[in-house]
Amino acid sequence: MAAASSPEQLQQLHQQLQQQIADSEFESASETLPKILTFLEQLPDGWTDSNDWVQVVAEVDDYLNALQPELEQTRDETSAAVTKIGKSKKGVKA
Repeated sequence: MAAASSPEQLQQLHQQLQQQIADSEFESASETLPKILTFLEQLPDGWTDSNDWVQVVAEVDDYLNALQPELEQTRDETSAAVTKIGKSKKGVKA
C-alpha cells in the first residue's frame, strides 16, 4: 500500500467495515479490520498536511475507538458462554 494509497481507499475500507459490523458480518469484518490497521501504520509522509488524509484518519480513529468497548464486551460474553458450555458438558450425555 505504499505510494498508491489514498484517503479514498482508506475511506472505502472504513465504510466497508462499518457496513460489515452493522450487518453482523463479523467474519468479513475480521478480514477488513487488519487492512485498515495496516493502512494506518503505513500512512504516507506528510499525510498531516492533507486535509483529506486528516479527515479520514480522524473518522476512522473515532469509529475504532467507539467500537473497541463493544468488541471487548462481545469477546468477554463469548468467552463466558464458552466456559459455561464447557462446564455444562459434564452433565450432558452423548
